Amino acid sequence: MKIVVSGATGFLGSWVCRLLAQNHKVIGLFQPHSNTYRLSGIENLELRPMPASEWAQFVQRSEPDALLLFDWAGVGNSERNSSLQKENLDRWAQLVKAANSVETGIVMAVGSQAEVGPHFDEITENADDNPTTAYGVAKIQARLALEKILIGSKSRFVWLRVFSTYGPMDSPKWLIPSVIDSLDMGKAIDLTPAEQEWSYLHAFDVATAVKETLSSSQISGVVNVGNKELVTIRDAVSFIGSRMNSLNLLNFGAVPYRQDQVMRLSPSCTKLESVGWEPQVRFEDGVTQTISWFTRSYVPPLPLIGGQLINLGLPQRP
Repeated sequence: MKIVVSGATGFLGSWVCRLLAQNHKVIGLFQPHSNTYRLSGIENLELRPMPASEWAQFVQRSEPDALLLFDWAGVGNSERNSSLQKENLDRWAQLVKAANSVETGIVMAVGSQAEVGPHFDEITENADDNPTTAYGVAKIQARLALEKILIGSKSRFVWLRVFSTYGPMDSPKWLIPSVIDSLDMGKAIDLTPAEQEWSYLHAFDVATAVKETLSSSQISGVVNVGNKELVTIRDAVSFIGSRMNSLNLLNFGAVPYRQDQVMRLSPSCTKLESVGWEPQVRFEDGVTQTISWFTRSYVPPLPLIGGQLINLGLPQRP
């Protein structure tokens, strides 16, 4: 299968490229100024740095079997209400129109938990949209626009609603990496009471979900990608503090919750479970590996629940 992945240098895009390139012809699209360190050591990966304005033409020329949209500007909390969100929508629409014109077999795009907003019950794949940020609104608009473009086409459309992820090569601005970096420098961290229940999924499990979805023709539409085994933020951060012998640096309750604070993320992954997919990385094992990567220590192979050890040749942290 020939697979084009946009945003290949990003956290999740790079993990997907790393896994899929083992069995497929994978072409990574990214902006010329992007840092490519996450793609180091991936054999059989074709790199295509070019301005985003040229991506649609490239998709049309290359006629891929699958188009995976993993690029999205403005993911950070400070940018979630910026004008960048609208630009993402326009770019994705052009890419999907190009894929549709050459009858690409599957178009897969990455959504977000931000589409459903604060939720206290289990989040099903047909949950109502209820965004609280421009980011969430833009993701919904993108999903609806891509669905409209592909109605009646030969392309199978999959919208991966990805919940909270973590792992080596993650952006240092997110909670788990930022806690690791702060403790590694001996800095105290002010935190909320951290009672939120979170669905943390290792990036390897995201990549296996993508792989399973590509090969399972019955999967389409919104697909939740998350972990039904929830962990409180307090337990997650405390585990990191314990592993790094720095529990005394964690100041729980020093920061109030946001007004729109999400207190529970519990996804129902019915479609993926119907084809046998489930997370293979225990949170404790995945975080232990992540700590090693961020502290530039030896990164051991990733242990899976079934006992297998996975070594994907990850690059060192720059």
